[in-house]
Amino acid sequence: MTALNTAKSVFPKGTPGAVCLAHNRLVKAIEMAMAIRIEFGDQATPAMLERLTEADFARAANNAGVHAPNSDETRDLVRLLATVFDVATRPGVEPKGALLEALITGSGPRTVPPGTLIGLVRLV
Repeated sequence: MTALNTAKSVFPKGTPGAVCLAHNRLVKAIEMAMAIRIEFGDQATPAMLERLTEADFARAANNAGVHAPNSDETRDLVRLLATVFDVATRPGVEPKGALLEALITGSGPRTVPPGTLIGLVRLV
């Protein structure tokens, strides 16, 4: 059981399914990324995260108290969030800059199309 609230307990009845799915995917990814960070510590680099196996994801899901991801989108989100956690917790790193760095250079395939604005930064 996740410590974070699922969509059913956050959104009112009638909320579009896509909103609930996105919320639950994010909750699962946050919990799993933290489980990966706890298990692998400083070894959870972007290069290492690219090599995670189905067994690694299943173990992280079990440790986080969630079901293993069944989509590439969720696995990519886990990798991205684990990268954000890695970069943002490096000693001597300014957190806002680290977050931006992780979002721009995050592991996994790019899911944000070129030209998309994130905050005040346009991805090229």
